Amino acid sequence: MSRRLVHLGIGAFARAHTLFYTARAGGWDVTVFTGRTPTIAQTLTAQGGEYGLVVRGPAEDAVERISVIDEAFAAEDLLALRRAVADPATSVVTLTITEKGYAAGTDPTTSAPARLAIALRARREAGVEEPIALVSCDNLVGNGEVLRTAVLAALDPETRDWFDAHVDVISTMVDRITPVAGEEEMALASERLGFHDRATVVTEPFSEWVIEDAFRGARPRWESAGAQLVPDVAVHERRKLRLLNGAHTFLAYAGQLAGHEKVDAAVADAAVRRVVDELWAEARSTLDLPADELDAYTAALLERFENSRLADALIRIAADGSVKLAVRILPVIAERGGPAQAPAGVAAVRAWTDWVTDQVRAGHRVADPQGEKIAAAAVLAEDAERVRALVDLLGGPVDAEELSAAVLAAEPVTAG
Repeated sequence: MSRRLVHLGIGAFARAHTLFYTARAGGWDVTVFTGRTPTIAQTLTAQGGEYGLVVRGPAEDAVERISVIDEAFAAEDLLALRRAVADPATSVVTLTITEKGYAAGTDPTTSAPARLAIALRARREAGVEEPIALVSCDNLVGNGEVLRTAVLAALDPETRDWFDAHVDVISTMVDRITPVAGEEEMALASERLGFHDRATVVTEPFSEWVIEDAFRGARPRWESAGAQLVPDVAVHERRKLRLLNGAHTFLAYAGQLAGHEKVDAAVADAAVRRVVDELWAEARSTLDLPADELDAYTAALLERFENSRLADALIRIAADGSVKLAVRILPVIAERGGPAQAPAGVAAVRAWTDWVTDQVRAGHRVADPQGEKIAAAAVLAEDAERVRALVDLLGGPVDAEELSAAVLAAEPVTAG
């Protein structure tokens, strides 16, 4: 029997990451469903499921033909989804539906987990006994549990009773930068591949996928394509959050304060880079992973940050800082014993308070769930009151009074 994988949410990241690994693993047919609009399904169908992956290195581009999709449907095609998931040949469903997709509710017209719940009911009613795995490939901590909660909330009672005996829900950690492809990249892919490619994806050379090894049924041999199968994804999630995302967050604020616009320029600034190295040292002390693995990871991060041909805009990364600091920086400060033992973490918080203050006082809106509260705090005239009000918005595991005092005493970021 041939094996089939169903994927929900066929955006650029899925085509650069999940389907990239699946294509390289080989031996599986893939049916994909769109996220919001049917356009990409129509495009892929017209191209026979093939598309070009443009890998943007520091010096040149490589183009790879990805030929793994044999069917593509619009998200609202519930008949096709029920048929695909109820097929005994299907034993894996992967999802890239973005963070918002898991909170979309129980209406199948707007919610991917609700549509998946209907498809699982069809599988139960078809009498399929082979286990099926639901694999979240979205950038969420504990994404498997988030997916489980969302699907269970949408299931009918009979399928909920059937669920644990027949369905595995798998957590993963994903990482690959995937900017938007433009006409230039589509033209390059079309020239290299020999067909008019309108589904081109641009990505970086680096790619990582850490997968919880908890499958009872069949799955692609993703490890043959470079994925890592582990008993517990959590420590790898913390590694990414604290080393990659923590440094990104600091660079977003410190880099702009030092006069830079892109990641590559910020990390090339000696003063900013020094604090990045200190941030990494603090974060590494909280991670139970081998030193050589952490060395290789931070070396790869530097290569990624320095890639000027894929450099991200700092203003984009700066969004939602109150949320990001709370999960990327504050836990390291807490686990090291407080602000006195984590001066680089304090510097990151200082950079955020300085940056949001500058933005608000210059008349700019700060993109953040707590934007209005940030705006109110940033205009407070007295520095201690302003910093305390901003730090209070972060919440988290660090004493706000102690952190505020440390932030006030920290040196501001300047260009080096």
